[in-house]
Amino acid sequence: MALMMVMTICLLVYAALEYRKRQALKKKKQTFPNQKGKLIKNPTIRWVFQYFVGIHIVILEKVQTIVSNLNKHHRKLLALLGKRYETFYS
Repeated sequence: MALMMVMTICLLVYAALEYRKRQALKKKKQTFPNQKGKLIKNPTIRWVFQYFVGIHIVILEKVQTIVSNLNKHHRKLLALLGKRYETFYS
């Protein structure tokens, strides 16, 4: 029962993020590259997760934090999703 509850919550969060991403792209009339590099209006959230895989956070002696491999498509999607997402990757 507990595992089923956890899976249900995970699917709910997944669906909510998928909806929010698609609504943000639609509202601002923006696109996101798919696996082939073609710009599309409705990428899946699974692909977006995979697209963000190569991003790393480098902390230099607890003084400076650097986010590496963040390109313009990443930044555009983060801006569309909201300030909370942008601050996490900045």
